[in-house]
Order: sequence, then C-alpha cells, then structure tokens
Amino acid sequence: MNSTNIVISIFNNILKVIGLTVIFAASIVIPTLIIPVSPEIVSRMTEDMQNKMFGLMLLVSLLGAIALSVNVKLSEWSGIKLILALGLSFWGIEYFMAQIETFYFRNAFTFMTNMEILNIMLRGVITTAMVVPLTVIIFGKQKATREISIKESLERIEIKSWMKKAPLFSLFYIIIYLLFGYYVAWQFEAVRMFYSGSTEQLNFITQIVRTIGEMPLFLPYHFIRGLLWVAFSIPIILMMDGSRIKTMMGLILIFSYHGFQIIMAQGIFPQDVLIAHTIETTISACIYGGLIGYMFNIRDRGNF
Repeated sequence: MNSTNIVISIFNNILKVIGLTVIFAASIVIPTLIIPVSPEIVSRMTEDMQNKMFGLMLLVSLLGAIALSVNVKLSEWSGIKLILALGLSFWGIEYFMAQIETFYFRNAFTFMTNMEILNIMLRGVITTAMVVPLTVIIFGKQKATREISIKESLERIEIKSWMKKAPLFSLFYIIIYLLFGYYVAWQFEAVRMFYSGSTEQLNFITQIVRTIGEMPLFLPYHFIRGLLWVAFSIPIILMMDGSRIKTMMGLILIFSYHGFQIIMAQGIFPQDVLIAHTIETTISACIYGGLIGYMFNIRDRGNF
C-alpha cells in the first residue's frame, strides 16, 4: 500500500469514527426516551450540569466509538459471532459491572432505587444493541469472511492455567482497587464526606481495616467482581484469536471507556466526587484491562 492509499485509509477511518460518535451519542439518548431516568436523579441536576451534558456525551461517545472501532478492526471474527461476542463484553463491562458496584454501595445513593439500577442496565442493553452491530457494519465486518469455530476457540483455552490465574487476577484487582480508591479518590475531601459523612482522613491501613470492619463482605464481593471482569473479557480474548497485543489493546480501550463514562453521572455524584472517581476509575480500569489481556490468552493455532 503506497503512501497515498495509507492517507486515504486513515482519512476514511477517521470519518467512520466521527460518524460512529454521532451514532453512539444517539444510542445513549434514545434509551432514556424508552426508559426514562428517574425523577429523583433528574431533580438533582442543576442547570449548569444540564448545560455540560451534551459536550460530555460527545466526549464519552468519541471514546466509546474509538474503543469499539479498534476492537472490530483488530478482531479475527466477523458477522453475527463478532456482534454477539463484542456486545456481551461491552454490555457486561460497561453496564453490568458498573451497576453491581452501585448496588453494593447503595447506602451512599439513597436516591437510587433498585429499579433505577436495573433500568440503567436495561438502557445499556438498548445502547449495546444499537451501537455494536452498526460498528461492525460501518467497518465492513458484517459478513463472515472465514469459518470461525467458537468450539475450537474455547478448546484452545488452557483451563488449568486460567483457573490458577483468575484468583490471582482477583487479588491484583483488589489491591489496585484499594490503592487507587485511597491514594486517588479518597484524597478528595468531597469523596470522604460523600461516603463516610466525615472529612477525617486516616492512614491507608487504618482506613482499609475500618472499611472491612464496616462492610464485612467487602473483600469477598470484590474478589467475585474480579472474576467477573475476566468472565466478561473472554469474548474479546477469543475474537482476537490468540494475539496478546491485540487482546491487551482491545481490553484497555473497552475498560478505559468503562472508567471514563462515569463523567456522565451528573446528578448522581457531587461534582468534586465525580471528578475524583473519573480520574480514579479511568486509570485503574486501564490497568485491569491490560492485566487481563496479558494474563489470559488462548493458544496459537500453530500450537493447537
């Protein structure tokens, strides 16, 4: 491919991402028309928050469009298998994982009912059903180019190795979660007030001991959550067909979107808390995605 064709290809891909960004934004708005956001949350949004929402939505949509585009481009799969695999990972990582954490810490969100948490997951289903197939179509992978056996891909998983690595990743996840939670988010006075009702700042060990004492299920919950991160990453791992680099790139982008999209939670968090969590979750989620991509891989076809 000569330099002219490379430039044209890059330009075409940029146009596709821009178009997908618009589609992504629409896929965020439309579900709220079908399943409206609760009046309790809407009432918490100030005029300033409402004015910021459109710009934030475009920014989040751009990152989401890039994340999905790169995964589709890198994937060895195509057609309905690619749509289902990417759709499952995207919904699981972006919506299910986010909302089970909201549910666990729901005492801090007295205005969030269990039904609203479920509705966010359902709106996520609609968003996923809109944006993932359209990404596949826009990047020309709607037709299967070669026969892909999901059974063969699953057989290439080294089960014993993965069973050892999954608990290890869960431990890494808990450590990273605690470190970023304390040394990033907890350094914001607003975060301490929001969750504990006090601005008191204890040292790292004392704070962790207090948290575990007040929430006895904290460690087992997050251990299971670590396993779920891996479970929802498996479709992306499989569709990258054994390439560790591609897997890491794809997961880092998908996890980054998970972390950054929290900036859209206007009305749910106070502004300073929102900023703190966006920084905390975006960076830590990148690390989760990269670690999973590095630790979990399927055997190369040449060794199968």
